[in-house]
Amino acid sequence: MELLWWLLIVLCFMIGFAGLFVPVVPDTPMLLAGFGIAHFFVDPEALPLSFWVAAGLITLASMAVDYIAGGIAAKTSGGTNVSVLASVLGAIGFTILLAPFGLGLVGLLFGPMLAVVLVELIQGKSAEQALKVGFATLVGFLGGIFVKGLLMAGLIIWFMILMI
Repeated sequence: MELLWWLLIVLCFMIGFAGLFVPVVPDTPMLLAGFGIAHFFVDPEALPLSFWVAAGLITLASMAVDYIAGGIAAKTSGGTNVSVLASVLGAIGFTILLAPFGLGLVGLLFGPMLAVVLVELIQGKSAEQALKVGFATLVGFLGGIFVKGLLMAGLIIWFMILMI
């Protein structure tokens, strides 16, 4: 029976990493589900409170990264405060708009960039400057995915060390 639990844990981890690239799939929350299975069905003593607190905080932070990483990059590349908001709204709006067509990932990747470019152009910036800020938004978002992946890998490594 323990083998079945471990297979479910690994499945949760795999779905979690897929969630980095598929917008409708939760990423870090799936890791928490795997940790919960391990705690309740494999070894309730192995994961201390410090692990749960860290995993919870990292989960909350990683969920925020999806929406703010692009905005931070837009701001540091010369974008306005409105561009930061446009990045967040672009990520949410374009993902929702394109998800029914199976293009949620496209909306999540390029929605913030498109929204920022449009806002910058409306505010009178040159096309070159608007594209620069838009591209920085995309790079920031991809950097956020990379950081989330590293955090998730770190949590899994810590989990495995505690479970062994």
